[in-house]
Amino acid sequence: MKSKLVAIVTGTVALLLVLGIASVAGAEEFDGTSSAIDISVMGGVQILNQNDTSLEDQFVNVPVVGALTYHLSSNFAAEGEFTWMIPVKQTVDTNAGSFDAKTQDVLAYQANLRATLPLQDVPLAPYLVAGAGAVTFLSNNDPDRVPVLDSSETMFALNFGAGTTYRLSPEWAVRADFREFVAFPSNDAAGFSQNGESDEIWMERGTLGLAYSF
Repeated sequence: MKSKLVAIVTGTVALLLVLGIASVAGAEEFDGTSSAIDISVMGGVQILNQNDTSLEDQFVNVPVVGALTYHLSSNFAAEGEFTWMIPVKQTVDTNAGSFDAKTQDVLAYQANLRATLPLQDVPLAPYLVAGAGAVTFLSNNDPDRVPVLDSSETMFALNFGAGTTYRLSPEWAVRADFREFVAFPSNDAAGFSQNGESDEIWMERGTLGLAYSF
């Protein structure tokens, strides 16, 4: 588990460093003929994977995502992102039996760097993205919540993924995004730890929405 954690952090940090260095190097190349700021609003599906210390089964939630993107150059951008994961009640299968439950409402806030590959003569612009920030599981002690929380829990989180935009006009674009999140609860986090240990929480998110360029 520790070696896996080290690999996750090392890989994400390396990708962030590469994107960051390239962004700084490319910042002077931005000629200002394109919009420097985009706002994106997206929705889709987010999966919280089962682990041994907090989530007894896989859960599927509905994410609502807002992102503010500042283009440092035609290829590189900095992005701030906020996600609200709306829980959906579902049947949970455990060793003790099945029951209906849902996770807590979850908030994610991430600062990202994005590397885009604009394609010649087509409106597609695929990109790679990585970042870091935090995830908060909001408190709710209803018995159908997993985990039951008397107070909100905030933890460090990383994300990495890829996506694309498809330009409809100079201002509007369709944006599709796939992201992998991994959150790291502390070893004494209520609801997320057992016997002084906690497993990381893996989450996959797929979203589709619109981006508007100013």
